[in-house]
Amino acid sequence: MKQCHFILTAAGVIFSLLLTTYSWAQSTLSDELIVTATRLGSTMTGASVTVIEEKDIRNSPAEDLPNLLGLEAGVYNRDLFSGGSGAQATVDIRGFGAVGTQNTLLLLDGRRLNDIDLAAVDFTNIPLDSIKKIEIIRGNAGSVLYGDGAVGGVINIVTKSPANRPNSANIDYAIAEQQRHETNMSISQSRGRYSVNFSSNYVQADGFRDNNSLLQRNAIGQVRHTGNSGETFIKLGADFQSLGLPGARLIDRAAGTDEFVTARDEATTPLDKALQSGLRLDLGITRELSNGAELILDAGVRKKDQDSSIEDNTGGGFNQIIDTELTTWSLTPRANMEWLLIGQDHQSTIGADLYYAFYNSDRGRNRDEPPIHKYRAHQTTVGLYGQDDFRLSDGLTAQVGGRFMWNKFTGGDEFDPNAPGAFGSKRETTGAVDQYYVYNIGLEYKMRQNLTAFGRTGRSIRLPTINERIASSDGSTFKLKTQISRDVEAGLRYQTEKFALQGSAFFMKLKNELRFDPTLGGGFGLNENAAPTRRVGSEMTAAYEISSSLKLQVNVAVIDAKFRKGAFAGNQVPLVPQWQLGSRLNWRLIEDKLIATLSASYIDQARLENDESNQGEQVPDYYLVDLRFGGDLSGEGYSGPNWSIELTNLLDKNYYNYGVRSATNITRFNVYPLAGRAFLLRFGWKI
Repeated sequence: MKQCHFILTAAGVIFSLLLTTYSWAQSTLSDELIVTATRLGSTMTGASVTVIEEKDIRNSPAEDLPNLLGLEAGVYNRDLFSGGSGAQATVDIRGFGAVGTQNTLLLLDGRRLNDIDLAAVDFTNIPLDSIKKIEIIRGNAGSVLYGDGAVGGVINIVTKSPANRPNSANIDYAIAEQQRHETNMSISQSRGRYSVNFSSNYVQADGFRDNNSLLQRNAIGQVRHTGNSGETFIKLGADFQSLGLPGARLIDRAAGTDEFVTARDEATTPLDKALQSGLRLDLGITRELSNGAELILDAGVRKKDQDSSIEDNTGGGFNQIIDTELTTWSLTPRANMEWLLIGQDHQSTIGADLYYAFYNSDRGRNRDEPPIHKYRAHQTTVGLYGQDDFRLSDGLTAQVGGRFMWNKFTGGDEFDPNAPGAFGSKRETTGAVDQYYVYNIGLEYKMRQNLTAFGRTGRSIRLPTINERIASSDGSTFKLKTQISRDVEAGLRYQTEKFALQGSAFFMKLKNELRFDPTLGGGFGLNENAAPTRRVGSEMTAAYEISSSLKLQVNVAVIDAKFRKGAFAGNQVPLVPQWQLGSRLNWRLIEDKLIATLSASYIDQARLENDESNQGEQVPDYYLVDLRFGGDLSGEGYSGPNWSIELTNLLDKNYYNYGVRSATNITRFNVYPLAGRAFLLRFGWKI
């Protein structure tokens, strides 16, 4: 209860700052910091929304996309390795810890990237040079438009379209520590009604630790035809990744062992490796009708192939080979409309989502031996949704939306008891058909010319992933319940030409939350629907244009995530820092030819994963400072070079942001060290 009061007090302080600010800031931010429009053409009335523009992405000193997102209020990034361009890194909105990825919905141009397995979205598959902007929708406001998994929030990555853009080409090369070499290329061309663009990147690095080498290749291309009443497009993407898995570093206080200090860059698993390749194809048609309505029909297919080998260094013969294929088909028609009812203008979006996924995973001990388990699963999800924005009175607008979902899951296990290393038993084939609903209700009231109050409430769900079902606490089947979340939030938004500020407070209650319990399964751990939890917190983002060449942004977030009931009632949810602070200073020294960006962030301490009892050590708090100098010497109508020098972890801090506590020994835990000070030098040419 004290923690809850503390969070509410912090929220009150933030709102006081909001109101106080109104009395002294009276000028305008030229580049809008806070907007509420989404890529699908609908607004997010009453929601906390932030947009990261292309120039901010280009000038950021963050070494990869997850680190860039982690600079925003209420968004937390966790990394197992450094210098891997975000390989196996995760992001978490509003404090879900180890299952942050499954409660944060990632989109690429409005299309889902989250799969039905437990694997995190691989940010390395998206070349930074292909990104136009990133939209962050906090809370479950996006659950109506985007569906399940939009619990903590939604991140929509919008790529550049070749339509209505000048012809251009860019190539750059980067070199950094740990023998990292990176090449990026992008081309955009238009002729008449047709336009094409292509982006690719190649990364090779040894990694900060032993057996942490990375080889990454990505390519994304699209062809677009623009007509008088709409457009047609086709997008194709391909990726390949080879990543060494060095394992964790052991800390055992009772035994006097601390590999984080004595051997932080060494590998526990010198032979483990993960391979991944993927293909995606998207097709789309948009048509504008005579009455102003817009019809959109999107279809797509994604195929992901993952192959990992895990060697048992103890000599116990518990090697593991996992070969997994996942194919997902989608069809997502929708319509945006404007219409009049009883003298009031309405802006509506209606649509349907159809997703079909097939999962095939063979798991054995060695490659030359038959698999022990062959897991097969199918999942079909159908969603029907509608969302309407309308004005209730002068200055007061509302949004009401709802979605009905139908989900069918079938999972089976072909178990070979005679395969080498086999033990246990098979899981019975499980079939389940369920229906769910989600909703979102938002309000915004324009109190003054530059001051708006907003609020919303909603319901969202998260479906169990296939990996969670495979290790379900119901030992003989794949059964798990669907997680349900309800939240409410309220805030203020203030904006002028030189100053913008947004702050909000939220309260979230969950039941049937899907989590891993390390005490189940004879100490190996199983997934279950955990005891109910709640989250209460507040976030604030402020930006000030000090001068035409100097801009400052400051972010603050505070959250208290706890179990409401059960054996751990009142305890903190693991891997959720209470405080997050961040700032970014951008200085245009010589227009676009020389720009300096300095970012600083602080992340509070957090409980280790598996420490629901809150008895062990915590992940220590840490702060980081990054610096970038760069510029573009090309100009309108002529080509030229672009360059940057990036220094990450400028103060050379030794830190980690992920660790796992032993289920039986509270003084023993594993951590994943991250790199100290590192530099990257980039040089390119733009045509």
